[in-house]
Amino acid sequence: MPRMADDARWGRDFDPDRLARLELAMWKAYYRRQAGQLFRLLIRANIEQARVSFPRAVVAAFWLTWAAARFAGSTGDYDRFAPPLARGYRWLGLPSHVDAEEVARRELRWWVVRREIGLAAGAAAGDAITDLYSALYEVPASTVAEAGRLRGQAAEVRDRGAALDPDGPSGEGQGYWPEVARLLRESYRALSRAIGGDAGSGRSSIGEPLAGPDA
Repeated sequence: MPRMADDARWGRDFDPDRLARLELAMWKAYYRRQAGQLFRLLIRANIEQARVSFPRAVVAAFWLTWAAARFAGSTGDYDRFAPPLARGYRWLGLPSHVDAEEVARRELRWWVVRREIGLAAGAAAGDAITDLYSALYEVPASTVAEAGRLRGQAAEVRDRGAALDPDGPSGEGQGYWPEVARLLRESYRALSRAIGGDAGSGRSSIGEPLAGPDA
């Protein structure tokens, strides 16, 4: 597949606050079982981050959403979701030197960590996200550890808040979504600094890295 963006800048020139807002919207769509909304948000994310054409963004979103939706209803044999994730990442035009299969395995790993550990998965999820970023951007894990830690913490705040919310995970979540939003914003700011992103671009488009699901 042809490259649609400069390999040296792939996935780096994003507005971190904008990405955090989109990540938040994607998580809400996922937990409220709004598959169509999640798919639409993911298409926009693909175009923004990977600079791919609309048709390629749609194909990538199909594979990534397919994996996430089936993971949500699964109870085991999670490795079967890695190949469709890798297909999605390849459609995003990853630099030729980035291993799409390894990126997919690490993406899947942070989903599984949250599923298996449960409400206390924040630290382990953060470590798994750090490993994902390390593979995706080909940087030492220590470089992106703060971004991973904060995103993992955001996931734990969401999980604990939803568990205590009388309306359940599909409710308004006014007691926890604002804190999740703050942590995601700080996470993407940390990621942008770590990978030398263009945080001050001020572009009007929006997008973000794939938001991983949970149990």
